[in-house]
Amino acid sequence: MRKILGLISSPRKNGNCEIMAKEILYNMGDGNELQIIRLLDLDIKPCKACYSCMKPGRKCPGNDDMEFLLKTISEADGIIICSPVYNWGSNTGIRRILDRAFLFKDWRDRFAGKPCVTFVTYGIPYEEGYGLGELNVLARLLNLNLRDSASFLGAWPGDVLRHKRNLEMARQLGEALVNPFYKRKNNDFECPNCFNNIIKFRAESESRSSDLRTIGKVECAFCGTVAEVRTSDRGLEITYQGKGLYSEDFPDRLSSWHRESIRLFNEEKKNFESWIGKYKDMNINLYPFGKKV
Repeated sequence: MRKILGLISSPRKNGNCEIMAKEILYNMGDGNELQIIRLLDLDIKPCKACYSCMKPGRKCPGNDDMEFLLKTISEADGIIICSPVYNWGSNTGIRRILDRAFLFKDWRDRFAGKPCVTFVTYGIPYEEGYGLGELNVLARLLNLNLRDSASFLGAWPGDVLRHKRNLEMARQLGEALVNPFYKRKNNDFECPNCFNNIIKFRAESESRSSDLRTIGKVECAFCGTVAEVRTSDRGLEITYQGKGLYSEDFPDRLSSWHRESIRLFNEEKKNFESWIGKYKDMNINLYPFGKKV
């Protein structure tokens, strides 16, 4: 029996996210079971930026459900991550987990290769925003094998079932979870690493070119994969290069940066304290009013 874990970041029980997660399972055939975690029911505290989890032999001091969540992911055979779109972004249940991404480093090997699909539900046509990008970043940071993703139009509970395209995409996501030979067909202008098409222009001088047909270098706004934009007789073309934040050495680079940051902070701690002293002594009103800084 293949165990599929649905991480659902919605305040609605049996809302569109749960409906589509179950529709995906329905399309996977026999021999699968779905377990659901409603992320908003978990106690996930905000990161305190203490760096304790980056120090050898130390754990995060937050006593909450993060370890339970990561352990449950490690025990699953496949993962569905989903969220409704709130003001063009994902629900806070996703963002609370993303804020604790420092903890993922100790679990990445256990998550490697686990198939994962993501989806968002949204109510206003053409207003799906950037929420799916956040889910894809979470899947990649967890080191899951992100197979495919989708946006499902639907506002009120059950509305997603009115749209034929939603049901077709659910079938596709179900196949992505069970078929090891499944290959996603990338859309035009899409980053091959996180499936996003939101880009930002690079400010470096290297982006300027004397070739008027070369617009310059851009990067994926989510994972930093560099791309080159050109115009041709066929129109606008974008060529992505590398894997951005998902390159194989990224976890090691991130850990090295944290270790160096902690070392520099310890060396310069007295200087930092003198530099920020005047800000601590400023006369401000701190809510609840009357509370000392």
